[in-house]
Amino acid sequence: MGVPLRVLIVEDAEDDALLLVRELRRGGFEPAFERIDTPEALRAALARQEWDLIFADYSMPHFSGTAALALVRERGLDLPFIFVSGTIGEDTAVEAMRAGAQDYVTKSNLKRLLPAVERELEDARERRDRKRAEAALRVTQERLRQVTASSTAVLYATAVRGDAFQPTWVSENIARIMGYQSTEALGPTWWPDHLHAEDRDAVLAAVPSILSKDHAAFEYRFRHKDGSYHWIHDEARLTRDSAGRPVEVFGSWVDITERKALEMQLLQAQKMEAVGQLAGGVAHDFNNVLTAIGGYAELVREDLPGEDPRRHDVEEILRATERAATLTRQLLAFSRRQVLAPRVLDLNGVVAGIDNMLRRLIGADVALKTALAPDLGAVRADPGQLEQVIMNLIVNARDAMPRGGKLTIETANAELDQSYALEHRAVAPGPYVMLAVSDTGVGMDAATQARVFEPFFTTKEKGKGTGLGLATVYGIVKQSGGNIWLYSEPGRGTTFKIYLPRVDQAPEQLAAAPAARETPRGTETVLLVEDDDAVRTLTRKMLAAHGYTVLAAGGGAEALELAAGHTGPIHLLVTDVVLPGMSGRDLAARFRSGRPGVKVLYTSGYTDEAIVHHGILDAGIAFLQKPFTSATLAHKVRETLDSD
Repeated sequence: MGVPLRVLIVEDAEDDALLLVRELRRGGFEPAFERIDTPEALRAALARQEWDLIFADYSMPHFSGTAALALVRERGLDLPFIFVSGTIGEDTAVEAMRAGAQDYVTKSNLKRLLPAVERELEDARERRDRKRAEAALRVTQERLRQVTASSTAVLYATAVRGDAFQPTWVSENIARIMGYQSTEALGPTWWPDHLHAEDRDAVLAAVPSILSKDHAAFEYRFRHKDGSYHWIHDEARLTRDSAGRPVEVFGSWVDITERKALEMQLLQAQKMEAVGQLAGGVAHDFNNVLTAIGGYAELVREDLPGEDPRRHDVEEILRATERAATLTRQLLAFSRRQVLAPRVLDLNGVVAGIDNMLRRLIGADVALKTALAPDLGAVRADPGQLEQVIMNLIVNARDAMPRGGKLTIETANAELDQSYALEHRAVAPGPYVMLAVSDTGVGMDAATQARVFEPFFTTKEKGKGTGLGLATVYGIVKQSGGNIWLYSEPGRGTTFKIYLPRVDQAPEQLAAAPAARETPRGTETVLLVEDDDAVRTLTRKMLAAHGYTVLAAGGGAEALELAAGHTGPIHLLVTDVVLPGMSGRDLAARFRSGRPGVKVLYTSGYTDEAIVHHGILDAGIAFLQKPFTSATLAHKVRETLDSD
């Protein structure tokens, strides 16, 4: 998703306007634009909404860019205004700049467009920030003059008596903010008596430093009248008499509890991101190894007679390989590097479709209840991944109720406003669909909740879980553009709430799973490009076993040379996405330039931005995730060759 940009284009040629829009998109913007070519349309557009940027042709049949600029400036609008014209010359460009335009770009030299846009947007931001800062300063000065009880900070004054401090005044808004009357706060021990026990010694030891520094800032937990502790930012300044002796300390107490909570959210998000990058890297490298292990084990099994006792050993290798592949898929899900195939879905339909499976999962001692909103909006997500999310949450809830209990799945439409977004740092305000899974189980304490989405973290006994179930849920939800929150108390159960962006589209019908079918074969020629020797040799054998003629190369340059020397047709290019010296996509482009119409199948151990965007597969791209089996390779090759 590009950077949103509201663009007004004063241009009589629609093709030229679209050219500018394409250039902006190439530069990473996602413009919402309107094209107009009359003064009336310009006035209406300026009145209708705010704009981030205006492009204008210099000369049009019924209107001129300079007239458009005059209309904009008459309204007092400080918008970046850039002339884009095929007729403007140096003299007219100078006149345009004198009239108030920020820049000009010729249509024959659009490579200047993006630098000009970025520069002017940054200048506009700086001007807005400066105006905001000046306005804020004026407001602050006015508030300081009035010092009313509506302040969010508790103000105080303390007299200095040698090395001792004696409170002399506290603002009356302490009653609203902390619950105390101002007279209560004037006792000599009131303030230290209400410091949190874990903070008291450090804060009291630091307080005398203000006598030498004249200024100090502290952050500590302080007990309010209702007994709750809040984080306080204490800013204090010392005044001295004409002889330089300390006289009085003026300060303020500001409740920063919310900020501290957001900081903790940020630190947790950063930690999860770092762990995710590590997990994704491990899964990427391991998938090549698993492809080789599983593939060669398959080849060995096929060569062994059905009664050979060694088949059992090979089957164990394949089962272990599949378990390892499941772990890597979970790691890729957590690190948001798996490939998603999103559809517009009815979440109620997804829940209903796996209802029977869920009831088998939880057992007879857990009562499952669903509360599905009848008017539920649609979401855009991968249906298989959403099923995985629900099942993982259900299994987690079941394990939290060893003696049975009640499990509830709920869906609802939700509007998350700005205040909610302020409390939840990752959320953008807007319409969402909510999925909640609640249990009446053992619940979690705060320490467990802080780590519950980390990979390999588990509270279960050894051998009872991998610690990847909730990590997988977290990764899938995040990669799908959503957020997940946890509400729990020890002994009072747990609720996971997932919010996925609501889309204004009709849900697609989900097709039934295809029936098992024989492994397809073919006689076409395949150019295989894979830099891992073991995987390349294995894949070549798999393809040859299914009837294909295989040309194998270890890199892009070798593949192009091999293709150039092959006089017959090449029907399919199978290439790893990441290759030394040349990416798989670059290789495909160069290969197709000499052999137009050839099909391409990409393989990879993880998602790569060369063929996907944020894990979403580009339209028309054929992709096979490693590790793969001989059968899945054969089906994907046949599917790619037979595609339109």
